[in-house]
Amino acid sequence: MHGDEDSPFGENETQRILEVGWRQGSVFRPPVGLALPVPCDRENELLVVCTQSCTVVSRDLARDPNIEFIVAKPTGHYKANSPEATGKNLRCFHLPVSGLANASALECDINRRFFEPRELCLKHPPEADLAVSEDAARNLAGWISLYYTRVALPNELVIRAKGLFDTIKSALKKNTQSGERLSESIDKIFVNWSPDIELQGGLYHLDILFLCADDDADMRLNTLLETKLQPFTEEGGHDGIKLTYANKVRSQTFLSELEGYKRLSEWDYLSNLGDVAESEH
Repeated sequence: MHGDEDSPFGENETQRILEVGWRQGSVFRPPVGLALPVPCDRENELLVVCTQSCTVVSRDLARDPNIEFIVAKPTGHYKANSPEATGKNLRCFHLPVSGLANASALECDINRRFFEPRELCLKHPPEADLAVSEDAARNLAGWISLYYTRVALPNELVIRAKGLFDTIKSALKKNTQSGERLSESIDKIFVNWSPDIELQGGLYHLDILFLCADDDADMRLNTLLETKLQPFTEEGGHDGIKLTYANKVRSQTFLSELEGYKRLSEWDYLSNLGDVAESEH
């Protein structure tokens, strides 16, 4: 069917958009006549669709009038386990793309996103020779989701916890027996704290839970943290923080054990960004 008077979109228009290849993760080189509301080097940068595929091909233009793009530039420094590829860097994401010349991925900038009318999809096709896998597109969506859902600690707690956080980050950068960084074997990190206010004095009680991929990572992390974090775990705390922490193997952890915790995405070396994207829908 065709759209009604209020919505020129209908089944035929949706089919046209789908057939030319528009979907989440589509790569687009904007035509010269298209004005862009954010900085973009048209000669060297591209646009990537952020919007969910179901919205991109929606038959209701009134309900889904726009499509969101993000500006991205080719990079030859893609590494599957890097912070930029796994979502740890919340402002920059490396999206693997096949068909690029002298590059293996696009570097997406979270601060250069914008909306365009979805009718654009009827007038111009995406780049047919540049392909993004469904998994990579979901990871892009997961990364964007994390930017909005990251945990908001009290500012005073962040200030007090700088030394603690630096110690933990240092431990996560250590190599495992296989030669990989320990961080690559940490599945997720969760946190809980009280009180949830800006304290002028007194102690913040901070509880951190590390979910490890396997027993080796669990034991390695525990060994690295046990001595270094001791001042924070003592009765009087340290730097205004009283710390409790635990390591668990992911496969041996029940969902009920995560109740009350929030995911600490800034440290999360995120091998499962697609899971984040799915959880937001």
